[in-house]
Amino acid sequence: MAEKGQDKDKIASKEELIGLVQLVIIFTAILAGRQIGSVYSSYGELNRMAVNLEFSEEGMANYLRDAIQGRNGTLNVGLAITIPGFTSTEGHVTQTPDYVRKWLISVTLSPIVVTQPEVSDVYLAFQIEGHTVMNRTYTFTRQKVGYITFVNRKIPLSIDNVATFKKLVSDAAAAHGGEVEVTITGRTKANVLFFEAMLPFKTTRYPLVVPPTLTLTRSGWYNSNGTTATGKVRELAYIELALDNPTRVHSVTQNVTCKFYLEGEQTPMATITKVTTAAPGTRSTYDFNFVPSKPGTYTYSLDSPGFSLPHGASTTLVVSP
Repeated sequence: MAEKGQDKDKIASKEELIGLVQLVIIFTAILAGRQIGSVYSSYGELNRMAVNLEFSEEGMANYLRDAIQGRNGTLNVGLAITIPGFTSTEGHVTQTPDYVRKWLISVTLSPIVVTQPEVSDVYLAFQIEGHTVMNRTYTFTRQKVGYITFVNRKIPLSIDNVATFKKLVSDAAAAHGGEVEVTITGRTKANVLFFEAMLPFKTTRYPLVVPPTLTLTRSGWYNSNGTTATGKVRELAYIELALDNPTRVHSVTQNVTCKFYLEGEQTPMATITKVTTAAPGTRSTYDFNFVPSKPGTYTYSLDSPGFSLPHGASTTLVVSP
């Protein structure tokens, strides 16, 4: 009978040992699963991290002006990387019940290691009006991305083929009223343990190399027949002019002065100045009124920061008594 009791104790001890091992395995599996879930969640955040590319429009404009003048300058571009939840938006304020707090404490007391994402190398491409003038990979050591801070990178833009760069900038400024389209695209490498992702970024700006001006598209006397219009003394006459804004993002405002001349006289019969404006990529039309006091042939001149038209090149108005 004593031997049977001892056998039962051994069986019980063996079952307890197996149960304890199973409990340890289950506990370890739970911790491992939670850790893997934490890493996978961090990887999910990794793909949604914010990458902000920053440079001042004035600094870029100076950099492009140096290129036109034949100087090979260098411009530092800033790259700021942060997690997606780091924003200034305020959410709703709520109070957590006691039983929820106790459950959160019981869960978070278990050891979980938070794996922060890291960023390293940066690939960058620099384009002028869609033409790539520089593409380069910059090597950086891996650095952890904090939850309340930014990871800042300073990336120098340095062009090798200065002649091509100068021509692209000059042609763009001439075609778009001093405005140049600058696009910087790239990717930065990010890691969470053995997971890797490439975070893309893109910024397009339109700095001004020279002050923007309106372009004179056409002008002439109203109801003119070809290059000549007719009118009578003390009858209202006026010219129309169409002004184009060749820029893509900048509105332009400038003064236009119109002077009316009687053929054979050097002093203008009348001078009118108007403030003209046009939105990006649009055309504006303006009228300049004039009442001739003498019969004869009249011309006009136009003067503005962006254009000029001498009175000898304008169309004519023949005024009869």
